[in-house]
Amino acid sequence: MRQNRIIPVCVVAAAVAATGTACSSSGTTGSAQGGGSGGSGGSGGSGQAITLLAKMTAPQAVAQSTKAVAAKQSAKVHMSVTMPMPSMKEDASGSMSFGSSQAMDLTATISSTDPQAGAALSQVGRIEMRMAGTVAYMSMGNSPQLAAALQGKKWMKIDFDNLSGVPGMSSLSFVKDMAKNNDPTLQLKGLLASPNLRQVGQEQRDGVQTLHFAGTMGPTDLVKASAGSGLTQQDLDMLTAAVKQAGITTTTYDVWVDGNGLPAEIKFSENTAVGVISGDLTYTDWSSAPVTVTAPPADQTIDIAQLLKNQQG
Repeated sequence: MRQNRIIPVCVVAAAVAATGTACSSSGTTGSAQGGGSGGSGGSGGSGQAITLLAKMTAPQAVAQSTKAVAAKQSAKVHMSVTMPMPSMKEDASGSMSFGSSQAMDLTATISSTDPQAGAALSQVGRIEMRMAGTVAYMSMGNSPQLAAALQGKKWMKIDFDNLSGVPGMSSLSFVKDMAKNNDPTLQLKGLLASPNLRQVGQEQRDGVQTLHFAGTMGPTDLVKASAGSGLTQQDLDMLTAAVKQAGITTTTYDVWVDGNGLPAEIKFSENTAVGVISGDLTYTDWSSAPVTVTAPPADQTIDIAQLLKNQQG
């Protein structure tokens, strides 16, 4: 029985680490490691390009940025997200592919001010995650209890297409859309849905000259922003229900784009029934090539779905 309790809790923790606000209706995540630029070549675009972008209306400039992101396939990211219940902070960094080539290779740590959750998370330490398509591999850190629960294996394999028949795990199937939710294009489209989208002005972010945009959305704006993004009506209905259940009142975005129109940083804050969910995402080293993910050795891996089925008889 102890193993049955340990594994699902830690899987959820790992999913939170990799998805940032995957539990949030807007699906926002993360902050890229500083020191680089949001551009693909490191310059972040010239001052002249920023000036030209600044002459556009705010919706025109953000729409231009959306197109610039769609022309890329991957970037380096760093994620810093805080959640209220229980009080948790997650930091993750690595590389992610967007669009049709969904993949990620991340390392993360999670901490909590809640005594019980904090103690469990401190035992786990650093979490590693590799994901391509709907298959993820997670290395759950240094916890002796986890090592025993995973039968001495370092990595657990999660195929999100195979979780529906596993009691207690089907709710994690949403993680298969993790890379899609982390696509900055969605954040930019969310900003475009803001009725008060505005240009704040030119600012330096990590040594890169950027143009700052901001906007605030209500719950209906969030759902409207997701329409036309490949979601079915059923998906939109589920999103509407999730927004209502979470008690979301307002979501605020701040986006800084470089002269190439690529996001250097995205910040968000979401007011919910349980408190404020907030995050800071930065992006560097944009590339036209997808992230290459290598599966861990098979003899160091255990399939979590099969393990739980065996435990539950």
